[in-house]
Amino acid sequence: MKKIKKFIKILTLSFAVIAVVGIVSGVGFYFAVTHSVKLDKEKLEATKNVTSLQIYDSNGILLNPAKDTYLPINKISNTTKNAFICAEDKRFYNHSGIDYIRVCGAMVSNLKSRSFSQGASTISQQLIKNTQLSSEKTINRKLKEFKLTKQLEKQFSKDEILEMYLNNIYFGNGCYGIETASMHYFGKSAENLTLPESALLAGTINAPSFYDIQNKQDKALSRRNLILDLMKEYGKISEQDCEKAKAEPIMLNITNLSNNYYIFDEIIEEACDILNVSETQLKNSNLTIQTYYDLELQSKINSVIKNNYNNIESSPKIASIVIDNETNGILSIIGNKSVLETKKQPGSVIKPILVYAPAIENKVISPATKILDEKINFSGYSPENADKKFHGFVSARDALKNSLNIPAVKLLNEVGINNAQNFANKIGIEFTKQDNNLAIALGGFTEGVNLKSLADSYCTFANEGNYSKSKFINKISKNNRLIYKDSITRKPAMSDSTAYLITNMLQSTAKSGTAKRLKNIEYDLASKTGTVGLSSSSKNSDSYNISYTSNHTILSYVGGTIMPESVNGATYPTMITKDTLSILYENEKPSKFIMPSSVEIKQISKDEYDKNIIKITLDESDSLSEYFAKNNIPKEYTQQQETNTIQVFNFENKKPIISFFTKTGYSYNIMRVQENEYKKLSSIDNISNNEIIKFEDKTAKTNNIYTYYIEICEKSSGKIVKSNQIKLRVF
Repeated sequence: MKKIKKFIKILTLSFAVIAVVGIVSGVGFYFAVTHSVKLDKEKLEATKNVTSLQIYDSNGILLNPAKDTYLPINKISNTTKNAFICAEDKRFYNHSGIDYIRVCGAMVSNLKSRSFSQGASTISQQLIKNTQLSSEKTINRKLKEFKLTKQLEKQFSKDEILEMYLNNIYFGNGCYGIETASMHYFGKSAENLTLPESALLAGTINAPSFYDIQNKQDKALSRRNLILDLMKEYGKISEQDCEKAKAEPIMLNITNLSNNYYIFDEIIEEACDILNVSETQLKNSNLTIQTYYDLELQSKINSVIKNNYNNIESSPKIASIVIDNETNGILSIIGNKSVLETKKQPGSVIKPILVYAPAIENKVISPATKILDEKINFSGYSPENADKKFHGFVSARDALKNSLNIPAVKLLNEVGINNAQNFANKIGIEFTKQDNNLAIALGGFTEGVNLKSLADSYCTFANEGNYSKSKFINKISKNNRLIYKDSITRKPAMSDSTAYLITNMLQSTAKSGTAKRLKNIEYDLASKTGTVGLSSSSKNSDSYNISYTSNHTILSYVGGTIMPESVNGATYPTMITKDTLSILYENEKPSKFIMPSSVEIKQISKDEYDKNIIKITLDESDSLSEYFAKNNIPKEYTQQQETNTIQVFNFENKKPIISFFTKTGYSYNIMRVQENEYKKLSSIDNISNNEIIKFEDKTAKTNNIYTYYIEICEKSSGKIVKSNQIKLRVF
């Protein structure tokens, strides 16, 4: 028994020593990290000034004219103050900067969930974080935050702290500070905010993009009602006032402090990711942001849309994105965030990405490959074409050009769903686990794709198969010193031959396919349309046109509601794209698409092709031209009907090339005649059957007229048969 007591005593003493050592070490570490940390009052005073952040378009036009106004705390009602306190820091007036009760509660919650999802930052800590420190999540930064918060509480009153906080936080859509937010969302000063309006604003600051008051009202309303419940729980409002406020709908009176407010969140979010700071920290950063955005271009496109397309039946939402292919910079983006960010069924615009490109990349098809368009059934899934018809054997080019559904589903089945999805992943298209069926070939996704991701994926085709996300920001500087410059980095996602062949096929779509409204465009243009129809109905819900030149990628979208059959990808989105192209290339046309060395144009036999067989031929009188990846050229050649058929290719600034097929059992003399002077250019023997001979007459002189023929000698009899003669002038 004595031994047990002695052991317990030793164990208790050991734990006590460890605890003391831990506390002493912790205190020593705290002082080592924070000994030189001091509160910078100038940074706090800066919160009273107009935001120092300046955002410019690519031509140097200021996008965010200073509009934020500092509102003293005595002009903010108790109702509004209580809404923010209940939302962010219920013991604000009772603690000395650190809410230790909340810290302990967060630690317990994090231990239970085995995560660090619960935070415990007070309003004072948030003010310190937003004005004094970076956003890095480290122990050192947190310890500095603790010390600075204590200093803040000693030097400023609670009301002063709350005043600086409310005038500094970010409310989304380019609004910094409560007065700016109130003016923007409700068209009135924050002095006059009602209870539900105060709760709505208090709810958004936790995640301004997620609880976007303008564009995500369901989420914002749910968050507002939670704040109202907290105010009731903490005794700040009565149950009757709470229920009355929750019953009120969101009533906005948007005042556009800048015509470009809806792109601010995207630019600000991008800047925060680049610099690793919070939205509020960005406000007082004295930064200048130069974007790729072109305000003049945006204004012109916006005017065309408003003037020409505002009266579309059923009043659908309209969106437009223009991306510079060279920089992947966003030049123009029209449409509210809900339309731009919400995932939608992509319809047939997914076919080049998910079906045809991976099929070409994996050598399953070339543009000439014939696919049987027929009634099919894959385990109960039996897709139909939009016209409810079957078209028999069609080329891959025509199937894509006319957006036929059955060939697309067949190809996806051939390539394999996993292979196709892995390919599409590389160019920014995401899938859920439920997207494991052939319907995705036609855009039948569980969740869908957002518009920006679709535009980015098409940019990949324009950029020779190299992928990069589009972005807004080009440069960031501070006090005229460059601190960030966008570097154009792209990841190889497919071969340049695949990218070019898709481009070439989509050029056919623009000339004579579903996007033929663009057929009179005089420069190289690739285009694809897409329409999402409602099941058991002729009506549509979403429609697309995505087009690109060598310089730009343009996405036009009309949808988000039940639309008549007349609103589809081939109509209004394509018309919007055509108008956008007119604006873009009013003064200067884009250059041609450049065919890479990995692609060749070959002549294929028309007779054989009519039998659904692809064979290369040298007989131009019976041939079709088609593009092939060099690593996927058909190996079969058409059989020569006569042993004496000869072709001579006479290219400008090049020597003539004599070409013919051979047969075993013969030898061949290549002959040239000029003014009755015969000359043997070459003798060929020991050849295999059906071999192509190509001989260059290097001795031919410019501006001379020659006749070429082949002497074909039967080895067994020595008989000579002259070929058809070809007479030509050498350029």
